[in-house]
Amino acid sequence: MKKFLVTLLVAALAVTGAFAQGKVGDALAQADAEIAKAGEQFPKGTWVDSKWDALWVFGVNNTITLKDAKTGEVIYNFTPSTRKNFKIDVSDKGLVISFRCEDTKRTYKFTKPVTLDTSITMDIDYDLEPNHYTVKMPFKN
Repeated sequence: MKKFLVTLLVAALAVTGAFAQGKVGDALAQADAEIAKAGEQFPKGTWVDSKWDALWVFGVNNTITLKDAKTGEVIYNFTPSTRKNFKIDVSDKGLVISFRCEDTKRTYKFTKPVTLDTSITMDIDYDLEPNHYTVKMPFKN
């Protein structure tokens, strides 16, 4: 009788474990789907780089345009054909867009923290000196 009860207990634990793993797997799949959805919805709008009097405009379909803050003149359009290694990812610091542009010889990273703060941090790595630039850009509109 003891063997039967022990066997029954082990079977119950195995079924419970399998059920829990299924729930965890479902939760992980749902989290992955939410991350992908968040990436498709990187914040749209304009952020100000006051150090360079520049506007960074994030539009639909992940378009990114750099404009002169005073004149509104387009300085550069970062299009899918000018961006390499374009990624949207989630890190411990927030939602991140990163890419490389051979025309400008720079690698760009924009991080939107997972907070109520509307600013974005931009990091640029240059091929030439100085080789790094970072700025916290406030949201304009």
